[in-house]
Amino acid sequence: MDRDIRTEIYLAFILLGAEPMLASAVAAWRDGLDDKDTLADLRNWNEAKLLELKEWLPTMTEGELEAVQQRIRQYEEARHALEQAA
Repeated sequence: MDRDIRTEIYLAFILLGAEPMLASAVAAWRDGLDDKDTLADLRNWNEAKLLELKEWLPTMTEGELEAVQQRIRQYEEARHALEQAA
C-alpha cells in the first residue's frame, strides 16, 4: 500500500485518539514494517482490547455499558464475517 495512504491512516488514528500501542503499530507499518508482522500486531492488539473491554463491562454505567456492548457486537460480527470469507 502506498506510504501516503499509510500516513493518512496513521493520522486518522491520532485524531480519533487511538491508544499509543495501536498508533505505534500503524506507524511501524507506515514506516515499512512487513504486512504479515503488522497484521499479527493488529490482531494481537484487537484480541487484547476485546478481552479488556469484556473484563470492564461489570464496572460500567448503563450508558457506557450499552455503547461498549455494541462495539463488541460489531467487532465480533466483523471478525466472524472475515473468518467465513477466508
